[in-house]
Amino acid sequence: MRKLNGFWKWIITVLSVSLVIFQIYTSGFGAFPDIVQRSVHLFFVLTLCFLLKPMRKGKDMDKVPVIDIIFSILAAGSTLYMFFTYQKILWDPLQWVSPLDTFFAVVLVILTLEASRRAVGLTFPIMAAVFLIYAYYGEYFPGMWGHQRFSFDYIFQNFYHSTNGIWGTMVGLSATMLAMFGIFGAVLSATGGSQTFIKLGQILTGKSVGGPGKVSLIASGLFGMISGSAMANVVATGTFTIPLMKRSKYSSEWSAAISAVGSTGGQIMPPMMGAGAFIMAQLISVSYLKIAVAAIVPAFLYYFGAFVALHFLSLKLGIRGTAVKEKISYVEYSIIFIPIIVFIFFLVSNYTVTIAAFYATIASIITCAICYFIRTKSASTAAKDTGKLCFDVSMKGASSILDMAALLAGAQIAISLISMTGFGVKLSDLIVSIGQNNLFLCLVLSMFVCIILGMGLPTTAAYVLAAAILAPALISLDIQPLIAHIFVFYFSTLATITPPVCAAVFLSAGIAEANWLKTGWLSCLLAIPAFVVPYTFAYNKALLLMGNPYNIALGVITAIIGVFIIGLAIAGYTNKRMNMILRVIMFIGGIFLLIPNMAWSLIGLVVGGISIVMSSDLNKMKKGSGQIG
Repeated sequence: MRKLNGFWKWIITVLSVSLVIFQIYTSGFGAFPDIVQRSVHLFFVLTLCFLLKPMRKGKDMDKVPVIDIIFSILAAGSTLYMFFTYQKILWDPLQWVSPLDTFFAVVLVILTLEASRRAVGLTFPIMAAVFLIYAYYGEYFPGMWGHQRFSFDYIFQNFYHSTNGIWGTMVGLSATMLAMFGIFGAVLSATGGSQTFIKLGQILTGKSVGGPGKVSLIASGLFGMISGSAMANVVATGTFTIPLMKRSKYSSEWSAAISAVGSTGGQIMPPMMGAGAFIMAQLISVSYLKIAVAAIVPAFLYYFGAFVALHFLSLKLGIRGTAVKEKISYVEYSIIFIPIIVFIFFLVSNYTVTIAAFYATIASIITCAICYFIRTKSASTAAKDTGKLCFDVSMKGASSILDMAALLAGAQIAISLISMTGFGVKLSDLIVSIGQNNLFLCLVLSMFVCIILGMGLPTTAAYVLAAAILAPALISLDIQPLIAHIFVFYFSTLATITPPVCAAVFLSAGIAEANWLKTGWLSCLLAIPAFVVPYTFAYNKALLLMGNPYNIALGVITAIIGVFIIGLAIAGYTNKRMNMILRVIMFIGGIFLLIPNMAWSLIGLVVGGISIVMSSDLNKMKKGSGQIG
């Protein structure tokens, strides 16, 4: 982001505050018609993007070059043109209203892709270029990949004149639900959310074995619910927790891996999951609350597995807890947890996520104002502090909206072309045919595609593309839509810690001054249960708290035992170090317990139990032989 002063700083401030006011007003008092809401939203987003984000990183950071001023003016013109003429266009969307209409349609597509490039890289511009060629020359492609040729007019009218193009579902979500949630997250961040969660982690686990590592997992998991981004999470919490872990004798690579794993899991942690979960609710037409409930057990298993492995690894390394001096005041508790409670209350009361985030944001501001007054005993000082908080929230909230909206607008263009050409359906058919209707093979293929998509994209963007391409294939094999989407969402999330391109690992390794490749493999090792659990709930919906109570209880208990045994195998330690053969046997036993089949679970229980007993016996034998010698 550029750091601007003078006239441009004033322009940025006005646009940012106006964007946040627009989003809060339409969230609380009702959105405008779709194209109006989305065109005004993109007006702010694209204009700010070209003023704040340089064409090349590190260049022109303190000024706005002429080309970006031109881009901003064109972005404003092409979005406001739709705002003023949408009623005329809707009468006949397959006709150009004027030459200016055609010009703005092409300009807006180009500028949207350029904005997405500045936000997340070349992925969406390249995809859009490839699919544009595919749409225009589809008749020349052989076999199942061929389709009728779409004309220039049809393609760009679809982009500009309908909610199937730029103004589609992704931009619609960005212009309503996700924008309001971004503002809510900015409030919690601005009021010291990351520091409060770090303190809470220290109070809960700081004195226990491996205390600094557990603090990192707790703080990263809690703050990750708010930020919705593994990378932002690493920066917010890792800058404190990673040096703390290194001082406690964790290696640089383990410190970075623990931070990356904890930060990544925040996106799948109810009740406030990442933006991808909100998008999922819209795509499959289920309540967000149902998704959050379904995610409880997998999220618990993710962190439980990491905690078990970390605990026994810390025992092996001799890392104990540290004295805890941190205290959290009632004011700090109130500022963070009252808004979260309000958010959950409105969700449970069957309000939309947008409304829940709106009232939670209002509750947060009111709570802060009251706390400021209690602290200062001065109404004027409290009002001044509250006003400063609102301004900070506006700037942080606008920045959060900007990043999210730019990538979703680019994704919307790619998704529009995928839908127009039928590419998603064709790829789904190909995956099913390669898998020969074998569900397990299709799940494996889907996992790899999700991880590949997530290599160059944030989790939300990776999930959006995976949902368009992969979820239909899994649904065609009789997997329920909710299960199919949670499956691809989990692996889109795990891509941030999976080498060779793993953004959360890159950041945490940089902070820890660690080897990123070794950090990546350690992150995967620590999170191994997370790579297995999605397969379990794909076959056994009990882990998503779906089905009868007996099956749910049985599935959850066997999964917990399996994850515990896997954690022991990862650490390679019970009360003494284990040899590699025993660790492999123990690991296999844990995997068997995660297979949704009673016979396999019993085998896993026996194998895991025997390996734990053998580990203890071997250690006793070593002690005995040592005493004899």
